Amino acid sequence: MLRSLQVKFSALLVTLLVVACVGLAWLSTQHERAALETEVENRAHALSRALAGTVKEPLLVHDDLTVGTWVKQLGEEPGVAAARVLGADGRVLAALADTEVGTQLELVSGESVAGARPRAQRVGSRLRVTRPIVYSDVLVGAAQVELDLDVLVAPKVRESQRQLAVVAVGVAVLGVVAGLVFVSLLVGPIRRLRAGVERFTAGDLTLRIPPTTHDEIGELTTAFNAMGEALQQKQRIQSAFGRYVSDYVLTQLLEGPDGADLAGVEREVTIMFADVRRFTALSEGMKARDVVSLLNDVFELVAARILAHGGTIDKFIGDSVMAYFGAPVSQPDHAARAVRAALDVQLALAERKLCDNTPEEHSAFLEVGIGIHTGPVVVGNIGTDRRSDFTAIGDAVNVASRLEKLARPGEILISEAVQRRVRGVVSLRFEGERQLSGRQEPVHVYAVDLAASAAAAGIGAEPAPGPA
Repeated sequence: MLRSLQVKFSALLVTLLVVACVGLAWLSTQHERAALETEVENRAHALSRALAGTVKEPLLVHDDLTVGTWVKQLGEEPGVAAARVLGADGRVLAALADTEVGTQLELVSGESVAGARPRAQRVGSRLRVTRPIVYSDVLVGAAQVELDLDVLVAPKVRESQRQLAVVAVGVAVLGVVAGLVFVSLLVGPIRRLRAGVERFTAGDLTLRIPPTTHDEIGELTTAFNAMGEALQQKQRIQSAFGRYVSDYVLTQLLEGPDGADLAGVEREVTIMFADVRRFTALSEGMKARDVVSLLNDVFELVAARILAHGGTIDKFIGDSVMAYFGAPVSQPDHAARAVRAALDVQLALAERKLCDNTPEEHSAFLEVGIGIHTGPVVVGNIGTDRRSDFTAIGDAVNVASRLEKLARPGEILISEAVQRRVRGVVSLRFEGERQLSGRQEPVHVYAVDLAASAAAAGIGAEPAPGPA
C-alpha cells in the first residue's frame, strides 16, 4: 500500500512538474515571440523609412529605373519578402515581384492623403509596413516593405522551445528525484508505523518508535507510542486481573460500553470463604517450599472452580480463599453460582485427594470447609492512590467468614439468605441456629448435602467450561 502511495505521489509530482514546465515554456515563448515581432516591426519601419528617403527624388522626376534599383537592393535584406514603391494613385511603380508592377493597391485604407501616416499590419505570416512619401505636404507615393515572420521569428522561437524543453526535462528529472527523496522521507516513518501496528496486532506491545521529525508525522509517532503504553498497561491489568476473575467477567469489564464503576458501588452479592482444614498440622515437618507448593495446588483447584462459575477471587488469606459472585458484573443467580462452585470444589477434592504430586501420607488431610452468605456490600477500589485493592466490604463478608469457621472439613454451610435463593436447586439440611462471633442475633445455618445436590445439579469433579 505504501509503495502504491509512493508511486501515485511520484506520478502526481511528475505530472505537476510537466504541466508547470509546459506552462512556463509556453509563456516564455509567447513573450519571446512578442518581443521578436516588435523587433521585426521596428526593423520594417526602419527599412520602409530608408526606402522612402532614397526613392523620394527619383519618384518626383519619374525615374522608375532608379526606383526599381533601390527596391531590388532592399530585397537583398534578410527576411524581406516583398518591397514596393507606389505612386500617389496607389499604382505599383516598382516591386521585387515584376508581376506586381502596374497593379493597383490601396495606399492607406480609410485615410485621407493629408492624414496619411506609417501603418503596420499583419498579412498572413508577414508583417507589412506602408510609409507615405510626402514632399512639401503633398503625397507623392508610398514605400511598402513586407518582412517574413516565419523566416525572422519562427526559427528563433523554435530554438528557444528546444532549449526550454531541455531545461524542462532537466527540471522534471530533478523534481522526480527530489520527489522520490521526499516521499522516501515521508513514507519511511509511515512504513515503520505500519510495521508497529502489525506487531501490535500480533500481540507484541513492547515496540516503541522514536520520533525523527517535529511535524505531523512526529506527532503521529508520539501518539502511536502513547497508544502502545496504554495498550501495554491494559494488557498488564488484564493479565493481573484475569487471575482473579473469569474470562467472561474480564471481557465484560474491559469491553462494556460504560465500564465497571471501580470507585465503589453497593450491590447484593454472595460471599464465599474456603479454608484448608488442619493445614497447620499438615505443614509441620514439611519444607517451606513444599508447603507453598501444596498450598498453591489447593488454591489452583479451588480458584479454577470459582472462576468457572463466574466468581471473582477477592484475595488469598493464608490458607483461605475469599471470593464473591454477582460483582463486578451483575449476576441474577449469584447465590446459585456460589453454591455450585462450592459443590464442585468439594467433589473435586474428594475425588482427587488434591493433586497427583501430593504425598500419599498427606492427601487424606487435604479437606476444605466452606461458608457462603448473601448480602449487600460495597465493591470497588479500596485503598490509596499508591496502593489499592478491588474488594468487597460489608457485614455480609463477616457473616460468610464466620460460617466458614463453623464448617467441618468437606462441609458447605450457607445462611438463610442463601437458602432462600437456592431452595430447590440443591439438597439442604437445616443445622439449626448458630451464634456467630460478633453478632447478637443467631443465624439460621444450612448444610449442603453433597451427594444429593451433586446428583441433582449434574456437577462432576471437573470444572464447567464457562459460567452458567
